[in-house]
Amino acid sequence: MSHPTYVEIEISGPGDQAIGFVEGFRLACEAPGQVWFAGRENVDLESFFETLRSKLRRDTFVICSKALAEAMSEALGASELLELEVPSVREIEYAELPFRYEVYSREEASAVRKVIEDRLPEGVRLEGYEPEERVLDDARGVELYGPVHDYTLSASGRYVGPVPGVLALAERLSDQTFIHPDKIHLQHAT
Repeated sequence: MSHPTYVEIEISGPGDQAIGFVEGFRLACEAPGQVWFAGRENVDLESFFETLRSKLRRDTFVICSKALAEAMSEALGASELLELEVPSVREIEYAELPFRYEVYSREEASAVRKVIEDRLPEGVRLEGYEPEERVLDDARGVELYGPVHDYTLSASGRYVGPVPGVLALAERLSDQTFIHPDKIHLQHAT
């Protein structure tokens, strides 16, 4: 089964106009692909200037299939009414999502491990993940928010794999109380 190639497309111009164009174009396509906006998905932009331009809403960074990016670039090139242009399209090899957690009860530990370890999307692997469990019998009975806990499970690691899978995991972790995901890193093809 062939997987689509994903790219990061930079669209220069008014941010609202760029978002409206991308959404309208995607919805009008016969076979719309998935589209993610880097600013909404907590993607780490590589340079200070990319981040600044994105915050000033002069550049919008979009992640989508290469085929969709090519079609959007062609459509923008043909339009004289929009103040948008495409300065760059960069192919993405894979995405990474670092995370960490620390929990203080066996029940929470079991729930967190299920969220982290179970049902990984196709092609996504878990790297550098070694949960560390600590049990202090002397601390038994201490309040949950006290400085010492009788049970602690902590870990850090990262998901590595195809763009759609890693972004799906970022969404899964976004509403978890004890799991703290970092920004998503895109590894661009050289």
